[in-house]
Amino acid sequence: MNNDNVTMGWGIKNSAGTEIWDIEPVFKAERVEMKDWLKLLFYPKKWFLYRYLKKQVNNCLADKPQAHVPGFQFEPVRILDVGCGTGADVISFKKLFGRQVEIYGVDVVALQIDLAKEKIKKYGVWAEVKYYDGSWLPFEKNYFDVIYTSDVLGHVKDVPGWLEELNRVLKPGGALSMFTESKLGRHAYVRNYLMKRGLNVDPHAEFHISLYSKNDLKKMIEASGFEIEKMYSAFWASFLVHPDEFIHKLNDTNQRKFAILRLINKILYKIKKKLHPYSTALCELYGLVEMYLVGKFVESQGYVILAKKK
Repeated sequence: MNNDNVTMGWGIKNSAGTEIWDIEPVFKAERVEMKDWLKLLFYPKKWFLYRYLKKQVNNCLADKPQAHVPGFQFEPVRILDVGCGTGADVISFKKLFGRQVEIYGVDVVALQIDLAKEKIKKYGVWAEVKYYDGSWLPFEKNYFDVIYTSDVLGHVKDVPGWLEELNRVLKPGGALSMFTESKLGRHAYVRNYLMKRGLNVDPHAEFHISLYSKNDLKKMIEASGFEIEKMYSAFWASFLVHPDEFIHKLNDTNQRKFAILRLINKILYKIKKKLHPYSTALCELYGLVEMYLVGKFVESQGYVILAKKK
């Protein structure tokens, strides 16, 4: 099992050619306090996703006053993490809500489920995680109050069918808190410039089999029975704040036409690496501010989607 703060990484390909998503939970303490919530300022996507999820869960608990009466039997509030990886978000949610909420996770990689079970024991919480085939969710209709899923939709072959499955297991009025990768939007200027010249700098390109535009994503999600409340683009200025995402692809190409971009990228990468972790924290905080200021309007690559089942 991994030691504290030592993980395989985010979107790392292992020796078997499988993409592994292994990070530590944001919330680790037995009780989540304000200082723990402030950590989310440096996780821009999670800031939106977690806060929306918490709001929906609190609304559900408020509708169940009997939930606070000892010994009273009631139907619990349930959260499902689709694509739970090695269980980081599952653990964070359990730390956040405790016994008030049941947490479940599913993933298509059996190794990740095995690691998630070990990690759940390590952090002393109870949550159920299981393998699933990527199409049919092993739960009955209208079972969950909230579904959370991040960095998953782009890996799904049959996206409309997958969205319909999420809708099936979600209760009417239930919440969908999702981040998804997307096609390059019209405001992803640097990535589009490179793509048109044959260079795709997406570090996970080989695993991203279902990338759609912002408009197509909205249409598919709404056609599957969801009503989108908010939708934010994430990291429009990724070339400036995430030079690590560009460095390897730019260095692997010998095309002289990218010389200036390659030079700028190397400088930004060295500065960020030298000043880490302060530079990383500042870049992530910038990402949060950017999402609030222009996230609703720009079309970049990847969207936070907050929706409800109709």
